[in-house]
Amino acid sequence: MTAPTRAAYVWRQPRLARGWEPVQLIGRMKILAARDGVELPKTYHLVRDIYLWENHRADLPAYVASLLGRIFDQPNPFGTGPTRHLPTKAVHTRGR
Repeated sequence: MTAPTRAAYVWRQPRLARGWEPVQLIGRMKILAARDGVELPKTYHLVRDIYLWENHRADLPAYVASLLGRIFDQPNPFGTGPTRHLPTKAVHTRGR
């Protein structure tokens, strides 16, 4: 049995190609998450998380991958269709 392969899509390259700093990417992530009714963690947490994700030191939560896929108009490397998995730090705000 073979080990699962890492997603081939590298999230750092599209951000760098646009000349965006991590905080600019996070701003776009927060806008989309708010439209979904989800509150993401504080910016300083996301800056750290983005560094870890981009350098393959931590797993990218499926919901965040979905946001990045929408921002960069790329497929979600975790599958197709809507992603229902939320990052452990995210708080679902709909229905409050």
